[in-house]
Amino acid sequence: MGRKRMRKNPNEMTFSEHLIELRDRLKIVAISYVVALIFWLAFPSNITLTSISTILTGEYKPVISIILEQTVSLTGGIFKIIPGRLVSPLEIYFIAAALVAFITVIPVIGYEIYAYVNPALYPQERRLVWPFLTAFIGLFAMGAFFSYFIVVPLIIRFMAIFADIIGIPPELRLIEAGDYYMFVFSTVGSMGLLFTAPAIFVLLVRLGILSSNILSRNRIYFYGILYIIIAFITPDGWLVGNTVLFLPLVIMMEISLLIAKRIERRREAGFYSAPKCKFCGAVIPEGAIFCPNCGRSQE
Repeated sequence: MGRKRMRKNPNEMTFSEHLIELRDRLKIVAISYVVALIFWLAFPSNITLTSISTILTGEYKPVISIILEQTVSLTGGIFKIIPGRLVSPLEIYFIAAALVAFITVIPVIGYEIYAYVNPALYPQERRLVWPFLTAFIGLFAMGAFFSYFIVVPLIIRFMAIFADIIGIPPELRLIEAGDYYMFVFSTVGSMGLLFTAPAIFVLLVRLGILSSNILSRNRIYFYGILYIIIAFITPDGWLVGNTVLFLPLVIMMEISLLIAKRIERRREAGFYSAPKCKFCGAVIPEGAIFCPNCGRSQE
């Protein structure tokens, strides 16, 4: 009921109706997350090995085990993963499933946020939503995959060099499972978010909130802070791992700066002029839903 009225005219909704709308959106997100979590926790990776007996014998493996096994293989056999504490395997099982389930429902979260704020957006702002969401999700995936398949293995091999230097034999190179998985997941997740910085920067410039000069005139400070953030995220990466992560981000930020400057030039040339009615062509005041000339709705 509230959702239908909001789509017609959000200005007529009361505060309680806005809360009901928000509750409905959050409910969809919560249900989607629970479904995704159950899938990763319980759905069998091999449907043919699904029975009580396989669960008791340890043959049954949920889908999340595929990711966990792949994560262990990143060590290349250089280090051996040990459980550490008795409950560590159980903790890792749930934490890994929770993180992967969250990543799985990111498109749902993005859509529900868009659906909730869409009636309040100006027409020119609506046109920015889908390109931004596409770029945001794409860059997040790019950063996560780059970190997972390139940076993490590189850091592990780099640490093995120091293990050789200080004389630790291969059979004694042991890593506690909780520390190892936390290192991998935190690095991958954090770098995925950092890789979305260019998309956020371009959006803020397009909305007129930021100017491209804030980056072009303060490159040294910006990139210095960026490197410190990367070093904090990957404390085990030292110089090599940090540099491998840092350089692609610098390249992407420079590309985003060129895009931002192009947006500003087009704005100065009047490309982003006031919207016009799609029926009669009259200029529509910013934020208006109905054309002042023909009275038709632009939604």
